[in-house]
Amino acid sequence: MANKSHQEIGQEQDLFTFSDLVGAGLPLFTPKGAMLRRILQGYIEDILEKHEYKFVWIPHISRKELYEKSGHLEKFSEDMFPTIKAKGREYNLKPANCPHHIQIFARKPISYREMPQRYAETTTQYRSEQSGELEGLVRVLGLTLDDSHVFARPDQIKEEFRRALEINQIMLKDFGLEYWIRLSAWDKNNKNKYLGDEKTWEKMQNLMAEILDELKIEYKRIDGEAAFYGPKMDLMIKDSLGKEWQLSTIQVDFNLPERFNLSYIDESNQKVRPIMLHRATFGSYERFLAMIIEHYQGAFPLWLSPVQVAILPITDSQLNYAKDVQERLTAQGVRVELDSRSERLQAKIRDAALQKVPYLAIIGEKETEANSVSVRDREGKDLGKTSLDDFLQKLKKEIDKKV
Repeated sequence: MANKSHQEIGQEQDLFTFSDLVGAGLPLFTPKGAMLRRILQGYIEDILEKHEYKFVWIPHISRKELYEKSGHLEKFSEDMFPTIKAKGREYNLKPANCPHHIQIFARKPISYREMPQRYAETTTQYRSEQSGELEGLVRVLGLTLDDSHVFARPDQIKEEFRRALEINQIMLKDFGLEYWIRLSAWDKNNKNKYLGDEKTWEKMQNLMAEILDELKIEYKRIDGEAAFYGPKMDLMIKDSLGKEWQLSTIQVDFNLPERFNLSYIDESNQKVRPIMLHRATFGSYERFLAMIIEHYQGAFPLWLSPVQVAILPITDSQLNYAKDVQERLTAQGVRVELDSRSERLQAKIRDAALQKVPYLAIIGEKETEANSVSVRDREGKDLGKTSLDDFLQKLKKEIDKKV
């Protein structure tokens, strides 16, 4: 059977929708789809916190001058929404988060002892794509990123790059994704597309290649795929139709610290220019969701499933006990859905199976009397009757293993 696209699965499982009134390229996430996003956000923020990132918050617009200084209006204006004029001022929807994070770094003098500064945020940025280029969740107008920026001393940049790779490798292992690494370099024959001079670009690209070689990371260099301010290392994976998409990225940047005249204070009390690292693990949440929806074909592992257990009372007389089971599982952090419809059990089982809910907890008279549940998995395997405590322990072990 051919794999389904994320659009098909998203409709079947009621994860997201589109509205002509809202506009193409602007997905709306249902409660189940929003739960998936919340799980992903909690997952990556837990990892980042362990790697000593600090969380920040920025607005979705800024004065036009910010993007003039960053070079976005000069090199990236075709992908930006038009400038908004309001009450004598000019603003832009942010096409990128880095200029805002730069302002946080520049807010006060920072000592070499306080370096590196690692800022992280889940936030949305906006790209003005052609309507014909929009495609499901993989190409949208509002991209929500797990975006991070590291401001480091030159002697720290290799360790920060290694740390960023380690975070990506944790994610790839947990999600079981196949990928290849692209070193996205500039196009020497089209230098006007980029900020900075040839010497700076060669220095940045050589540094990235050196780090990847030192870490024994295999990669392919592709010219012309760099960001306008620096080369980048991209994780590339395929969708269900074999089309390749970029997910995670790590970028080394000498140019924006120069344009914004950034500095930290070294041990001699002199101002020194930091090196900036742009990094994201998922890339865009929307595209990452499309990839994992297709990767799992909607049958998410237990830890990731928006609904982990469907509770199916056989008749209305078991409804009170079913609600008790729902409350007890929910209190332990299990995501449950109670099917209280006056439908035959087989219809409830069929609907839960179509939604690919990992476990079905069936409740009849015997289960109610014994304070237990009869459990089936989504493949239809009967796992037998078990106490609620034992079922809960089984769920917790599986969730912790992320299998």
